[in-house]
Amino acid sequence: MTTKGISSFSRLATVAVIGLVLVAGGASAQQPAKLEGPLELAPVDVSKAVRQDIATEVRIAGSLTPIRRSTLTSRVSSTIVELPVQIGDVVKAGDLLVRFDTEGLASAVTARKAEVDALNAQVELAESVLERNTALGERGAASDATRLEARANLLNLRAQLRSKQAEVADSERSLAYAELRAEFDGVVSARPVEQGQTVALNTELMTIVDLSRMEVDAGVPTSRIPLVQLEQPVELSVEGFAGRTFAGKVMRISPTAVAGSRAVRVFVAIDNNEGLLRGGMFTTGILKVDDRKGVIALPTAAIRHDGDGTFVLKVDGNALRRQPVNLGTSWTDRNLVEVSGVTEGETIVTAPLPDLVAGTAVSVEGL
Repeated sequence: MTTKGISSFSRLATVAVIGLVLVAGGASAQQPAKLEGPLELAPVDVSKAVRQDIATEVRIAGSLTPIRRSTLTSRVSSTIVELPVQIGDVVKAGDLLVRFDTEGLASAVTARKAEVDALNAQVELAESVLERNTALGERGAASDATRLEARANLLNLRAQLRSKQAEVADSERSLAYAELRAEFDGVVSARPVEQGQTVALNTELMTIVDLSRMEVDAGVPTSRIPLVQLEQPVELSVEGFAGRTFAGKVMRISPTAVAGSRAVRVFVAIDNNEGLLRGGMFTTGILKVDDRKGVIALPTAAIRHDGDGTFVLKVDGNALRRQPVNLGTSWTDRNLVEVSGVTEGETIVTAPLPDLVAGTAVSVEGL
């Protein structure tokens, strides 16, 4: 009976039968058995070598947060008399955000300045006394003790004057803090106080965020973190924007894993020039590493080894041929490895068929 084609599915059974025949044949077992027809390979057993762009992908997820934000607190204890902004209002740098009652603050400045003026007068008098006692001492009309007492009094008054001058500066600074203005362009995201409310020192007044640049705080497994590098690009999908991706870039990598987990925090920055994104939006992304362009990559099952080195089996006409290759980057998540030595368009055996050898006559269905 003539065998016109033996499928790769039944190949192992055929090889087993041949082995029994060889054992039974004695000396004839030294000669390789020959099939009466080519070994038929299914299309799933082979692949054509093609050039492609390929990368290892690390998936991340997290919530969007504005990179730049400022929480304003009261630097004085006073009553809010003007509060022109609300949550969601867009503000520009220099815009008035909060104004406090300045009557008490201005009175404090006036009082401190009056105290400084009084001390200045005392200092002038003390300087005159010291000068007179020094002159009298030179003529023997005053003792050294009197002169030293006058000098000590002058030094004490000068110290008090410096202290009062510092109090004037503090009170003037407090008066300046009666108006708070925006330090940068942004949006009001929180405002826990109301106009007319009297607040204590360091009370939180409002939070301003800059939405032009956002950030994703994502956790990357420690097993994948060696693949992550600064400036790597990230494609992000944001909840609510179906079919659209946003470009991001790795800006910071935490030096330690999160306590109680096996994840390292990675911070990805996103430009939000269109103003579409908001803080708190959930996002997922793909961080591409080992990104290679136009490479030939084959399944790892296609790679074979013998005493002469690494090779693949390619279909050359109606037979298999040994093709030496060199290996490059390996993408374990896709079970692929970069190879050189294979020409684009060649048909390579990629199925896990370890019994195939070079020189075997084959045919490929549909080829």
